[in-house]
Amino acid sequence: MTFLTILFIIAVLLVLAQLPIIGFYVRAFYYGMCLMIGGFAGGIASIPSGKSTNNHFRMFKIFQAMTWPMGIKFELRNGDILNDEKPYIIIANHQSALDVLGMSYAWPVNCVVMLKSSLKYFPGFNLCAYLCESVYINRFSKEKAHKTVDSTLSEIVTKKRKVWIYPEGTRNPEPELLPFKKGAFILAKEAKIPIVPCVFSSHKYFYNNAEKRLTGGHCIIDILPEVDSSKFDSVDELSAHCRKIMQCHREKLDAEAANLNR
Repeated sequence: MTFLTILFIIAVLLVLAQLPIIGFYVRAFYYGMCLMIGGFAGGIASIPSGKSTNNHFRMFKIFQAMTWPMGIKFELRNGDILNDEKPYIIIANHQSALDVLGMSYAWPVNCVVMLKSSLKYFPGFNLCAYLCESVYINRFSKEKAHKTVDSTLSEIVTKKRKVWIYPEGTRNPEPELLPFKKGAFILAKEAKIPIVPCVFSSHKYFYNNAEKRLTGGHCIIDILPEVDSSKFDSVDELSAHCRKIMQCHREKLDAEAANLNR
């Protein structure tokens, strides 16, 4: 009886997901549950391994399997660049909560992600973040933010860590990238390591919060050649250069993604 009830609920959700506005909320709710349940399941499965950046791969596989019914495809290009064992800062444009799924397809080994501190309280997700040694940064306290940067710098040096950062600092669905925060570039300059830009094509072809639309679609992830931070005299110059090349490449990817999503 319980099994039949579960099947009935799933069937109802599948039907509702096809409706215009109601479908948006059903799909958004489902994605949120995938983050919560997938994170919790991945966290429980990772407890025997203890805290380790390798736990990401186990959790990402669970998350990808759970979100498969949503029909969103991420295509990774030039992923070989990520295989370099040396430490670097990977920077990516940040559009929506779907970036968590996108990053799972472009994740390098020995890497941690820098997250906003409020995500400490997201059930399930916080467990997997803890076991994956994620770094939380308080964007509203300069003192705490500086401490986080200092501790992350130490991890880069001692453990040769890679760090994934969204330099825009907040979600931005618009075609033009927001001005970049300095944290990623300060780390790169002080640790004397390169920046690896990661560009995601627009989510607008399958996700639009204003229009309450969330469907299946195709997103391109392109890894750009590393940028040698030592060749720039200042953090601002390094930041401006990275933003420029990412903006130009984003426009090219968006044009290609438009054709793929027709």
